[in-house]
Amino acid sequence: MTRFLRIFAFSVALLVGGSSVLAANAKVCRHEHSNLNPRQVVANAEALPPGGINKLMSVKIGGIPQWISVRGADRSNPILLFLSGGPGDPMMPESWTFQRPWEDFFTVVQWDQPDAGKTFAAMHRVPDRTLTMAEMQSDTDQLINWLRHRYHKRKIFLLGFSFGSILGLRVAIQHPDWLFAYIGVGQVVNAYDNEAVGYEETLKKAEAVHNQTAISELKSIAPYPYPRNAVPHSMPAIKQALGKLFIERKWDTRLGGMLYGRTSDNEEQYWELSPDYTSYDVGSAEIGEMDSEEILIPQLLHVNFDNNRIFKCPVVFFAGAHDRTTPESLVLAYYKKIHAPAKRLFVIKNAAHYVVNEAPGIVLVDLVNYVRPFDGLHGSGH
Repeated sequence: MTRFLRIFAFSVALLVGGSSVLAANAKVCRHEHSNLNPRQVVANAEALPPGGINKLMSVKIGGIPQWISVRGADRSNPILLFLSGGPGDPMMPESWTFQRPWEDFFTVVQWDQPDAGKTFAAMHRVPDRTLTMAEMQSDTDQLINWLRHRYHKRKIFLLGFSFGSILGLRVAIQHPDWLFAYIGVGQVVNAYDNEAVGYEETLKKAEAVHNQTAISELKSIAPYPYPRNAVPHSMPAIKQALGKLFIERKWDTRLGGMLYGRTSDNEEQYWELSPDYTSYDVGSAEIGEMDSEEILIPQLLHVNFDNNRIFKCPVVFFAGAHDRTTPESLVLAYYKKIHAPAKRLFVIKNAAHYVVNEAPGIVLVDLVNYVRPFDGLHGSGH
């Protein structure tokens, strides 16, 4: 039956049956939609073509099962490993909001790190209180080598976001031969300067919008993060530093320094829709993030890449122009000092910290046009 005849027949039915036909069809629609699983809807929307790769699995890394997702439309594409932020803040459960177009050009790997997301759930939500940054770095190295051997790739692309940029930049420094390129998004350069500059910018923003509550709370934690060259070592001093950090981050977020133009970061709402996560995984991710911050943030106070200026692999930075969490000004200053076989800096004007979520199209175009060609095997697109 042609489309015209179907429309004609339906019109006749309406004339004959009147409102009863409309009611019957409305009832059918309501019945169909009432059975929809939101996670399945998302899974259908991000479905890959035949011959692609879509794996959700645990891999034994660092002596424990750690969960990864591996997704790509073409198995011949290069691997891009995404190191998420936090610490303990998985990107896997919200990757569905931006990642599907990336998968036409890369095989993208998301990793739930120790004490994060599905990995934390698999450990029955028992945090590893002895976890160190050295172990995190070792796990990163192990995962990269597992991917290289499992998928027969001599090199991969490595993207480090926020906290993940600390792990990622260290790989670029220590193992450049593993990488086609290192991509830093919300790059951490110097932990002290990062906090001090971000704090000053957040305070200026509070003053500019005349938010007296924010001004009062931010001034109450000065000097922030602590007096220079006085890194806290005792547990009371560390707890005080963490308390200050949480206040700064609260106002950083509410004043648009996390997501530009937005006053909250409700990532858990995206997590609830992830096809890769159960409700138990979502709850585990929330608990694990809090535990990870307590365990690892005190170890991050010494992070400083100022003297690491020579790289033997291409280096690319993405920075949000309104990012006060990892200030764009510090990334720009560092970028000017470094030397690499190739380097690029992309400043996204309508974004803050979460540039991959805020400007996914811009980031993808830059990745495809300027980053993917570093593999030397593919053109800039299909």
